[in-house]
Amino acid sequence: MAVQRTLAQLKTEVASFIDDASYTRWSEADVTAAIYAAMRNAPPAWWEDRIDDTHTYSDSTYRYALPPVCETVEEVWFEPLSSDKPRRLVVPSSWHIEGDELVFTETYSKYDGQTLYMHYVVFPQHVLSISNTDGEVSAGTGLNVFSSDDSTFITDGVLPGDALVLTQGTFYVKEVLEETALEVHKDMAEGSTLPFSVAYYTDVPIMYLLYFATAELYERASRNRPGVEVDENLRFSAYYRQLAAQELRRQRKTHRPRRRY
Repeated sequence: MAVQRTLAQLKTEVASFIDDASYTRWSEADVTAAIYAAMRNAPPAWWEDRIDDTHTYSDSTYRYALPPVCETVEEVWFEPLSSDKPRRLVVPSSWHIEGDELVFTETYSKYDGQTLYMHYVVFPQHVLSISNTDGEVSAGTGLNVFSSDDSTFITDGVLPGDALVLTQGTFYVKEVLEETALEVHKDMAEGSTLPFSVAYYTDVPIMYLLYFATAELYERASRNRPGVEVDENLRFSAYYRQLAAQELRRQRKTHRPRRRY
């Protein structure tokens, strides 16, 4: 299992790797931007698996909204009819994707009223240093709305699909409503002074990230520099990009084998 790291840990490791721990040659903002560039470049070789359980299946309903930033649905399951039975795999020939909806082409009356599970994939976006203890969920504003008066979610760059982690579980941002409020993909339990974090960890392979971030930084350093230094920096950038691509190929994820019908 890949190791999860925070933004602070990643910045420290990148700065150490490029021998610039005090951010003398490259600013801390440049290092952060290079880390984000590496994460955005990782798909489709790297992704995150998630399970969505927000829907209750009805044999009279054929369309179900996909979870936020869903790239592809790998498998669909139904909650078992009793605790001693396994979940029911829905054969791929019985469903397909249309826009932002999962669409059934057959009915399963036996599983009417059971939880619908989607095993889906999202691509890495970024990692943020957002953590606080003033979270609030109130029925008055909606159990799918999370607020924090001390936060600046828009300024901090929170995006749909980012993970909001509470002690009661993990929820995914559906929309950033304002600087202090997020709408998530399903209802939460009411509470106040809730400890939370948003997009706090990433599991993108560290050696790939170090190589790609270094390449990005050398490319940035080549801008507005004397000709000889530009050429040298671009050579370093190309070298580290090759290392990054090699590392990502070595560690790339593979989708689980899936039976076709």
